[in-house]
Amino acid sequence: MNIIRRVREKYGPYIRWKRNLIRELQAGSLMADTAKGPVEYVIHGDDGPFVSVMHGGPGGYDQAGALFGDLLGKGFRVLSWSRPGYVRTPLDAGRTFEEQAEVFAALLDALGLERTAVLGYSAGGPPAVHFAARHPSRTWALILECAVTGPYELDGNNVGEHILFKHLMFNDPSMWLGDVIAKHAPALVGMATIGMESTLDEDEVFLLLKDIMKDERRVKILMDLFRSMSPARFRTRGLVNDLKQLAKTDGLPLEHVTAPTLVIHGTDDHDVPLEHALRAARSIPGAELHIVKDGFHILALADSADEVSSERIRFLNAHAPQTVP
Repeated sequence: MNIIRRVREKYGPYIRWKRNLIRELQAGSLMADTAKGPVEYVIHGDDGPFVSVMHGGPGGYDQAGALFGDLLGKGFRVLSWSRPGYVRTPLDAGRTFEEQAEVFAALLDALGLERTAVLGYSAGGPPAVHFAARHPSRTWALILECAVTGPYELDGNNVGEHILFKHLMFNDPSMWLGDVIAKHAPALVGMATIGMESTLDEDEVFLLLKDIMKDERRVKILMDLFRSMSPARFRTRGLVNDLKQLAKTDGLPLEHVTAPTLVIHGTDDHDVPLEHALRAARSIPGAELHIVKDGFHILALADSADEVSSERIRFLNAHAPQTVP
């Protein structure tokens, strides 16, 4: 009994954190039985045209709520799903980004949805492009935000990114410790996140962080984003697969996208270089390009977050179908 008590005292907080996180994850989503197998999803909103989010990596259906909660209550229904390998969608459903586009099409079939706008964020960019190119009649608009559009590998000079994706992401105790730090000292996590995801200099990072810490909404985004990367066993397979697929992402069918397209990217994105956005804007017929000065990979945390949100809503309203599917 003494051993059990000592274990509980030493590891109890970590065990409770992990158990509660898993419980929340499973309670927050639904499972669809599709032609490609089980797929996890959640729908926010009761009416309006659908906007579907292809999350980045690491992530899952919960990343959409963390980064794109500003879409809620704006006249749209937001469909968020876990790409293969993330949370409860099996990796075997679709490893390549082309396959993932078809898994998403199967999810729409299972839900009885004809058309949707698609928002591809970061590593969600390639499957979003493939879906729009393969299913033009089902895509009423496409948004590529900080999206990968060509070959991508972790930047060897980005030490923080290497530590996160190569080590911490596969270690639940480390992620738990990070969560504890985030709750008690969010500024430390904010500093690390901005430093890893942006090319802003030290003074610019400090000034941005001061602004974030004064904004409860952005502090919550930071906390929710961190939680959307845990626990590791629900994200690792998807992340490892993403990195494999991203390294050979070349020749995306950008020129075959016919849906109205908005490309959004920050000038100081340290994760996905601006060239990815310029490539998409050059190649997709009629694409709009919105470059965010001083914006970095997590635009929801940038000082220009409201500007970006308004631009998304403007674009979606301009192209929303008159009849809701």
